[in-house]
Amino acid sequence: MSHFVWLLALALGPGAGCASEAPAASEPPPPPVHAKTLEPEAMIPTSTSTAEILANRQSDMRSETSGRVVAVYVEAGDRVEAANVLLRLDVGRTASAVQAAQAAVAQSDARLDQAERESDRTKRLVETGGLPEQRLDDARDSVRMASAARDAARAEAKLARRGLTEAVVRAPFSGTVVERAIEVGEWVAPGSPLLTLADTSRLKARVLLDPREALDVAVGSKVEVSVFARPGETFTGRVVRVGEVINPRTRRLPVEIEIDDPAARLRPGLVARFIVDTGDPKLVLRVPLEGVFERFGRQHVYVVEEGIARRQAVGIGPVRGGYAEITEGLNAGDTVVIKGVTRVVDGSKVLVVPVESATASTAEQAEEP
Repeated sequence: MSHFVWLLALALGPGAGCASEAPAASEPPPPPVHAKTLEPEAMIPTSTSTAEILANRQSDMRSETSGRVVAVYVEAGDRVEAANVLLRLDVGRTASAVQAAQAAVAQSDARLDQAERESDRTKRLVETGGLPEQRLDDARDSVRMASAARDAARAEAKLARRGLTEAVVRAPFSGTVVERAIEVGEWVAPGSPLLTLADTSRLKARVLLDPREALDVAVGSKVEVSVFARPGETFTGRVVRVGEVINPRTRRLPVEIEIDDPAARLRPGLVARFIVDTGDPKLVLRVPLEGVFERFGRQHVYVVEEGIARRQAVGIGPVRGGYAEITEGLNAGDTVVIKGVTRVVDGSKVLVVPVESATASTAEQAEEP
Protein backbone atom coordinates (compact mmCIF):
# COMPACT_ATOMS: atom_id res chain seq x y z
CA MET A 1 0.00 0.00 0.00
CA SER A 2 2.80 2.41 0.88
CA HIS A 3 4.41 1.58 -2.50
CA PHE A 4 1.23 2.69 -4.26
CA VAL A 5 1.11 5.96 -2.39
CA TRP A 6 4.70 6.64 -3.36
CA LEU A 7 3.99 6.00 -7.04
CA LEU A 8 0.93 8.23 -6.90
CA ALA A 9 2.91 11.08 -5.40
CA LEU A 10 5.61 10.68 -8.02
CA ALA A 11 3.01 10.80 -10.78
CA LEU A 12 1.35 13.92 -9.48
CA GLY A 13 4.65 15.85 -9.26
CA PRO A 14 6.60 17.55 -6.47
CA GLY A 15 4.12 20.41 -5.98
CA ALA A 16 1.19 18.16 -5.26
CA GLY A 17 1.73 18.15 -1.52
CA CYS A 18 2.44 21.94 -1.11
CA ALA A 19 -0.01 24.68 -0.19
CA SER A 20 -1.01 27.36 -2.70
CA GLU A 21 1.36 30.34 -3.08
CA ALA A 22 0.87 33.40 -0.64
CA PRO A 23 -0.73 36.50 -2.17
CA ALA A 24 1.50 39.55 -2.91
CA ALA A 25 1.88 42.12 -0.07
CA SER A 26 -0.64 45.02 -0.32
CA GLU A 27 0.55 48.69 -0.56
CA PRO A 28 0.23 50.63 2.77
CA PRO A 29 -2.46 53.33 2.84
CA PRO A 30 -1.29 56.96 2.47
CA PRO A 31 -0.84 58.86 5.74
CA PRO A 32 -3.70 61.15 6.78
CA VAL A 33 -2.86 64.86 6.97
CA HIS A 34 -4.66 68.16 7.43
CA ALA A 35 -4.23 70.67 4.60
CA LYS A 36 -5.22 74.25 3.89
CA THR A 37 -5.82 76.02 0.60
CA LEU A 38 -4.10 79.40 0.80
CA GLU A 39 -6.08 82.56 0.27
CA PRO A 40 -4.80 86.15 0.60
CA GLU A 41 -5.45 87.70 4.02
CA ALA A 42 -5.41 91.39 4.94
CA MET A 43 -2.65 91.88 7.50
CA ILE A 44 -1.10 94.99 9.00
CA PRO A 45 2.69 94.97 8.45
CA THR A 46 4.70 94.83 11.66
CA SER A 47 8.24 95.04 12.95
CA THR A 48 9.44 93.17 16.03
CA SER A 49 12.06 94.08 18.60
CA THR A 50 13.08 93.20 22.15
CA ALA A 51 13.80 95.89 24.74
CA GLU A 52 13.76 96.70 28.44
CA ILE A 53 10.75 98.37 30.05
CA LEU A 54 11.64 101.75 31.53
CA ALA A 55 10.07 104.07 34.07
CA ASN A 56 8.50 107.26 32.76
CA ARG A 57 11.21 109.22 34.62
CA GLN A 58 14.11 108.19 36.81
CA SER A 59 16.51 110.41 38.76
CA ASP A 60 19.77 109.39 40.41
CA MET A 61 19.84 112.18 42.98
CA ARG A 62 23.24 113.49 44.12
CA SER A 63 24.32 116.01 46.72
CA GLU A 64 24.87 119.60 45.56
CA THR A 65 26.74 120.59 48.71
CA SER A 66 28.89 119.04 51.42
CA GLY A 67 27.77 118.17 54.91
CA ARG A 68 26.76 115.49 57.37
CA VAL A 69 23.44 113.69 56.94
CA VAL A 70 21.29 114.51 59.97
CA ALA A 71 17.93 113.05 58.86
CA VAL A 72 16.56 110.70 56.20
CA TYR A 73 12.77 110.55 55.91
CA VAL A 74 12.27 107.79 53.30
CA GLU A 75 13.09 104.16 52.66
CA ALA A 76 13.35 102.17 49.44
CA GLY A 77 9.85 101.50 48.14
CA ASP A 78 8.25 104.58 49.70
CA ARG A 79 5.92 106.68 47.56
CA VAL A 80 6.65 110.44 47.63
CA GLU A 81 5.07 113.52 46.10
CA ALA A 82 6.85 116.33 44.30
CA ALA A 83 8.61 118.76 46.70
CA ASN A 84 8.43 116.36 49.67
CA VAL A 85 11.51 116.61 51.92
CA LEU A 86 13.58 113.43 51.54
CA LEU A 87 16.62 114.18 53.75
CA ARG A 88 18.50 116.96 55.50
CA LEU A 89 22.17 117.80 55.86
CA ASP A 90 23.84 119.59 58.78
CA VAL A 91 23.52 123.34 58.15
CA GLY A 92 25.67 124.61 61.02
CA ARG A 93 28.64 125.67 58.94
CA THR A 94 26.41 126.80 56.10
CA ALA A 95 24.38 128.97 58.47
CA SER A 96 27.57 130.57 59.78
CA ALA A 97 28.69 131.22 56.22
CA VAL A 98 25.33 132.89 55.50
CA GLN A 99 25.70 135.17 58.52
CA ALA A 100 29.23 136.12 57.47
CA ALA A 101 28.08 136.83 53.92
CA GLN A 102 25.22 138.98 55.15
CA ALA A 103 27.63 140.96 57.35
CA ALA A 104 29.89 141.47 54.34
CA VAL A 105 26.92 142.81 52.39
CA ALA A 106 26.12 145.28 55.17
CA GLN A 107 29.75 146.48 55.23
CA SER A 108 29.84 146.91 51.47
CA ASP A 109 26.58 148.88 51.57
CA ALA A 110 28.09 151.21 54.20
CA ARG A 111 31.27 151.69 52.16
CA LEU A 112 29.22 152.48 49.07
CA ASP A 113 27.17 155.07 51.00
CA GLN A 114 30.36 156.66 52.32
CA ALA A 115 31.92 156.75 48.85
CA GLU A 116 28.82 158.38 47.39
CA ARG A 117 28.80 161.07 50.13
CA GLU A 118 32.50 161.78 49.56
CA SER A 119 31.83 162.03 45.84
CA ASP A 120 29.05 164.59 46.42
CA ARG A 121 31.28 166.74 48.67
CA THR A 122 34.16 166.56 46.22
CA LYS A 123 31.87 167.62 43.39
CA ARG A 124 30.73 170.72 45.29
CA LEU A 125 34.31 171.71 46.19
CA VAL A 126 35.47 171.22 42.61
CA GLU A 127 32.63 173.44 41.38
CA THR A 128 33.66 176.23 43.81
CA GLY A 129 37.33 175.86 42.92
CA GLY A 130 38.37 174.42 46.27
CA LEU A 131 39.68 171.16 44.76
CA PRO A 132 41.20 170.22 41.42
CA GLU A 133 39.15 168.29 38.80
CA GLN A 134 41.26 165.16 39.35
CA ARG A 135 39.90 164.73 42.88
CA LEU A 136 36.39 164.37 41.45
CA ASP A 137 37.55 161.63 39.10
CA ASP A 138 39.15 159.80 42.04
CA ALA A 139 35.92 160.09 44.06
CA ARG A 140 33.84 158.70 41.24
CA ASP A 141 36.27 155.78 40.87
CA SER A 142 35.84 155.07 44.58
CA VAL A 143 32.05 154.92 44.12
CA ARG A 144 32.36 152.48 41.27
CA MET A 145 34.73 150.24 43.26
CA ALA A 146 32.45 150.30 46.29
CA SER A 147 29.47 149.39 44.09
CA ALA A 148 31.34 146.46 42.58
CA ALA A 149 32.36 145.27 46.05
CA ARG A 150 28.73 145.52 47.16
CA ASP A 151 27.59 143.39 44.17
CA ALA A 152 30.25 140.76 44.91
CA ALA A 153 29.18 140.58 48.56
CA ARG A 154 25.55 140.13 47.56
CA ALA A 155 26.51 137.30 45.17
CA GLU A 156 28.46 135.57 47.95
CA ALA A 157 25.47 135.92 50.26
CA LYS A 158 23.15 134.48 47.63
CA LEU A 159 25.50 131.51 47.14
CA ALA A 160 25.66 130.97 50.90
CA ARG A 161 21.86 131.03 51.20
CA ARG A 162 21.67 128.53 48.35
CA GLY A 163 23.78 126.21 50.51
CA LEU A 164 20.99 126.29 53.09
CA THR A 165 18.48 125.33 50.39
CA GLU A 166 20.70 122.55 49.05
CA ALA A 167 21.04 121.08 52.53
CA VAL A 168 17.34 120.18 52.35
CA VAL A 169 16.83 117.60 49.59
CA ARG A 170 13.34 117.52 48.07
CA ALA A 171 11.69 115.20 45.54
CA PRO A 172 11.93 116.69 42.02
CA PHE A 173 8.77 114.82 40.96
CA SER A 174 6.22 112.37 42.33
CA GLY A 175 7.41 108.78 42.31
CA THR A 176 8.81 105.83 44.25
CA VAL A 177 12.15 105.62 46.05
CA VAL A 178 14.03 102.86 44.24
CA GLU A 179 17.28 102.97 46.20
CA ARG A 180 18.65 104.75 49.26
CA ALA A 181 22.42 105.19 49.15
CA ILE A 182 23.10 107.05 52.42
CA GLU A 183 22.56 106.70 56.17
CA VAL A 184 22.26 109.22 58.99
CA GLY A 185 25.68 110.39 60.14
CA GLU A 186 27.45 109.96 56.81
CA TRP A 187 29.45 112.83 55.37
CA VAL A 188 28.62 113.67 51.77
CA ALA A 189 30.50 115.81 49.30
CA PRO A 190 29.17 117.54 46.18
CA GLY A 191 28.27 114.78 43.70
CA SER A 192 27.80 112.02 46.29
CA PRO A 193 24.88 109.66 45.48
CA LEU A 194 21.88 110.06 47.76
CA LEU A 195 18.70 108.42 46.41
CA THR A 196 17.21 106.99 43.22
CA LEU A 197 13.68 108.12 42.47
CA ALA A 198 11.49 106.68 39.70
CA ASP A 199 8.14 107.76 38.32
CA THR A 200 6.29 104.54 37.40
CA SER A 201 2.90 106.14 36.78
CA ARG A 202 3.61 105.43 33.12
CA LEU A 203 5.92 102.85 31.55
CA LYS A 204 7.78 103.19 28.30
CA ALA A 205 10.41 101.50 26.17
CA ARG A 206 12.93 102.56 23.57
CA VAL A 207 13.10 99.96 20.81
CA LEU A 208 15.25 99.71 17.70
CA LEU A 209 13.40 98.58 14.56
CA ASP A 210 14.66 97.39 11.21
CA PRO A 211 14.27 100.41 8.88
CA ARG A 212 13.39 98.06 6.01
CA GLU A 213 10.22 97.22 7.92
CA ALA A 214 9.55 100.34 9.98
CA LEU A 215 10.77 103.36 8.06
CA ASP A 216 7.17 104.63 7.69
CA VAL A 217 6.04 103.92 11.25
CA ALA A 218 3.93 106.81 12.58
CA VAL A 219 3.26 108.32 15.99
CA GLY A 220 0.13 106.69 17.42
CA SER A 221 0.74 103.28 15.82
CA LYS A 222 -0.47 100.34 17.92
CA VAL A 223 2.00 98.05 19.68
CA GLU A 224 1.55 94.53 21.06
CA VAL A 225 3.70 93.82 24.13
CA SER A 226 4.61 90.34 25.42
CA VAL A 227 6.59 90.26 28.66
CA PHE A 228 8.70 87.15 29.26
CA ALA A 229 8.02 87.32 33.00
CA ARG A 230 4.24 87.27 32.34
CA PRO A 231 3.81 84.28 30.00
CA GLY A 232 0.43 84.07 28.32
CA GLU A 233 -0.39 87.75 28.96
CA THR A 234 -0.48 90.38 26.24
CA PHE A 235 -0.32 94.13 26.82
CA THR A 236 -0.87 97.04 24.46
CA GLY A 237 0.96 100.26 23.77
CA ARG A 238 1.41 103.00 21.23
CA VAL A 239 4.24 104.81 19.51
CA VAL A 240 4.80 108.26 21.04
CA ARG A 241 8.04 109.27 19.34
CA VAL A 242 9.92 108.23 16.20
CA GLY A 243 13.61 108.98 15.77
CA GLU A 244 14.66 111.23 12.92
CA VAL A 245 18.07 109.56 12.49
CA ILE A 246 19.01 105.90 12.07
CA ASN A 247 21.17 104.73 14.98
CA PRO A 248 24.71 104.78 13.52
CA ARG A 249 25.90 101.88 15.68
CA THR A 250 23.04 99.42 15.20
CA ARG A 251 21.67 100.73 11.88
CA ARG A 252 18.20 100.61 13.41
CA LEU A 253 15.39 103.16 13.74
CA PRO A 254 14.85 104.27 17.38
CA VAL A 255 11.19 104.39 18.44
CA GLU A 256 9.76 105.29 21.85
CA ILE A 257 6.70 103.35 23.05
CA GLU A 258 4.31 104.07 25.89
CA ILE A 259 2.87 100.92 27.49
CA ASP A 260 -0.68 100.58 28.85
CA ASP A 261 -0.64 98.82 32.22
CA PRO A 262 -3.77 99.84 34.18
CA ALA A 263 -3.53 96.82 36.50
CA ALA A 264 0.12 97.55 37.40
CA ARG A 265 1.28 94.11 36.25
CA LEU A 266 4.62 95.33 34.91
CA ARG A 267 7.77 96.79 36.42
CA PRO A 268 10.69 98.78 35.02
CA GLY A 269 13.58 96.50 34.19
CA LEU A 270 11.50 93.67 32.72
CA VAL A 271 12.38 92.54 29.20
CA ALA A 272 9.57 92.45 26.66
CA ARG A 273 8.92 91.70 23.00
CA PHE A 274 7.33 94.51 21.02
CA ILE A 275 5.36 94.02 17.78
CA VAL A 276 4.85 97.45 16.21
CA ASP A 277 2.31 98.18 13.47
CA THR A 278 4.25 99.90 10.71
CA GLY A 279 1.77 100.65 7.93
CA ASP A 280 -1.60 100.07 6.28
CA PRO A 281 -3.06 96.54 5.82
CA LYS A 282 -1.84 94.52 2.85
CA LEU A 283 -2.77 91.13 1.36
CA VAL A 284 -0.42 88.28 2.34
CA LEU A 285 -0.33 84.47 2.40
CA ARG A 286 0.09 82.80 5.79
CA VAL A 287 0.79 79.22 6.85
CA PRO A 288 0.50 77.76 10.37
CA LEU A 289 3.91 77.16 11.92
CA GLU A 290 3.08 73.45 12.27
CA GLY A 291 3.22 73.19 8.50
CA VAL A 292 6.70 74.70 8.15
CA PHE A 293 9.88 72.64 8.56
CA GLU A 294 13.58 73.06 7.85
CA ARG A 295 15.60 71.10 5.29
CA PHE A 296 19.10 71.84 4.03
CA GLY A 297 19.21 75.17 5.85
CA ARG A 298 15.96 76.49 4.32
CA GLN A 299 12.31 76.56 5.32
CA HIS A 300 9.95 74.23 3.42
CA VAL A 301 6.31 73.18 3.25
CA TYR A 302 4.52 70.28 1.55
CA VAL A 303 2.26 71.28 -1.34
CA VAL A 304 -0.44 68.75 -2.21
CA GLU A 305 -1.19 68.29 -5.93
CA GLU A 306 -3.62 65.54 -7.02
CA GLY A 307 -3.00 63.64 -3.79
CA ILE A 308 0.82 63.83 -4.03
CA ALA A 309 2.82 65.86 -1.48
CA ARG A 310 5.85 67.67 -2.83
CA ARG A 311 8.38 69.60 -0.79
CA GLN A 312 8.56 73.30 -1.62
CA ALA A 313 11.14 75.82 -0.37
CA VAL A 314 9.57 79.05 0.89
CA GLY A 315 10.60 82.44 2.20
CA ILE A 316 9.35 83.30 5.68
CA GLY A 317 8.40 86.80 6.78
CA PRO A 318 7.04 87.99 10.13
CA VAL A 319 5.64 85.33 12.47
CA ARG A 320 2.57 86.32 14.45
CA GLY A 321 -0.15 84.43 16.30
CA GLY A 322 1.23 81.00 15.35
CA TYR A 323 1.29 81.83 11.62
CA ALA A 324 4.24 82.59 9.35
CA GLU A 325 3.91 85.03 6.49
CA ILE A 326 5.09 83.52 3.19
CA THR A 327 7.14 85.94 1.13
CA GLU A 328 8.07 83.60 -1.73
CA GLY A 329 7.55 80.03 -3.00
CA LEU A 330 3.75 79.79 -2.78
CA ASN A 331 0.76 81.24 -4.61
CA ALA A 332 -2.87 81.79 -3.73
CA GLY A 333 -4.80 78.56 -4.30
CA ASP A 334 -1.93 76.23 -3.31
CA THR A 335 -2.93 73.48 -0.88
CA VAL A 336 -0.38 73.09 1.92
CA VAL A 337 -0.06 70.39 4.59
CA ILE A 338 -0.58 72.12 7.94
CA LYS A 339 -0.55 69.12 10.27
CA GLY A 340 1.10 65.74 10.03
CA VAL A 341 4.21 66.80 8.09
CA THR A 342 6.37 64.29 9.98
CA ARG A 343 4.46 61.46 8.30
CA VAL A 344 4.95 62.79 4.79
CA VAL A 345 7.68 61.77 2.34
CA ASP A 346 8.46 64.01 -0.62
CA GLY A 347 6.65 62.71 -3.72
CA SER A 348 4.42 60.28 -1.81
CA LYS A 349 0.65 60.06 -1.68
CA VAL A 350 -1.23 61.59 1.24
CA LEU A 351 -4.81 61.40 2.41
CA VAL A 352 -6.18 64.86 3.10
CA VAL A 353 -8.74 64.67 5.89
CA PRO A 354 -10.89 67.56 7.11
CA VAL A 355 -9.89 69.35 10.30
CA GLU A 356 -11.98 67.99 13.16
CA SER A 357 -14.39 70.34 14.89
CA ALA A 358 -13.66 71.73 18.34
CA THR A 359 -16.23 69.28 19.81
CA ALA A 360 -14.42 66.11 18.72
CA SER A 361 -14.13 63.44 21.39
CA THR A 362 -10.83 62.57 23.07
CA ALA A 363 -10.62 59.31 21.16
CA GLU A 364 -11.22 61.10 17.85
CA GLN A 365 -8.60 63.71 18.68
CA ALA A 366 -6.04 60.98 19.38
CA GLU A 367 -6.50 59.67 15.83
CA GLU A 368 -5.88 63.08 14.20
CA PRO A 369 -2.67 63.56 12.15
